[in-house]
Amino acid sequence: MRKVQRFERRLEGLVEGAFAKVFGGVVQPVEVAAALQREAADKRMIVGHGRELVPNDYVVELGSSDAERLQAYDAPLRREFAAMVTEHATEQGWSFVGPVEVRLETADDLDTGVFRVRSAVVPGSTPGPAASPTAAPAAGGRSDGVLVVTEGGSERTVPLTGRPLRIGRGAEADLRLADTGVSRLHAEVRPSDDGAGTVITDLGSTNGTTVNGHRVSTAELHDGDRVVVGTTSLVLRAGG
Repeated sequence: MRKVQRFERRLEGLVEGAFAKVFGGVVQPVEVAAALQREAADKRMIVGHGRELVPNDYVVELGSSDAERLQAYDAPLRREFAAMVTEHATEQGWSFVGPVEVRLETADDLDTGVFRVRSAVVPGSTPGPAASPTAAPAAGGRSDGVLVVTEGGSERTVPLTGRPLRIGRGAEADLRLADTGVSRLHAEVRPSDDGAGTVITDLGSTNGTTVNGHRVSTAELHDGDRVVVGTTSLVLRAGG
């Protein structure tokens, strides 16, 4: 049975058909579920050894009218949306860094029947259900913090696991960016030689790499340092 059909069946069991009245002519749960699947697919990234990481934190923004209609079903809807994303990721072989959560929020600039989805990677103390054994940090449980990536107005968090992270626009990059100002292989973030810090190296990119506004070929990164590649910003949060 298709995933959307399973999703509809579960909703019907929860509220005994009441959704037909609640959602007539407005935002449909199946539309939101499909959008969440697309969001996961669009934001997936290769983080090393072929592992594909997808966001685990999702926000569905709704107009005030739709949000008011959904209020009575907030908890079961969020639960079922999270289950839907988890099932989809499991079937695709994708991984999470923490439990999947979906929240519904009101956006005053949206009309009735219109919604949008945003997402982020949020490390959690408990691995997400779709996480594979390779989702763990490098040997010894090492974590070198995270990069907060701001691209095209959206923000996501990428964990640093102690392995080199190649940044670029091409398929060979571990962190893939859609930014046209970024080269296919633009820069690499890796642990410093003594293992005590984090270093970024430009990989001969066309437009260069800057750290805190200064163009660099190689530079050590510290907590809060801001790297810019193309028009994309990456901020290091050490130990994040």
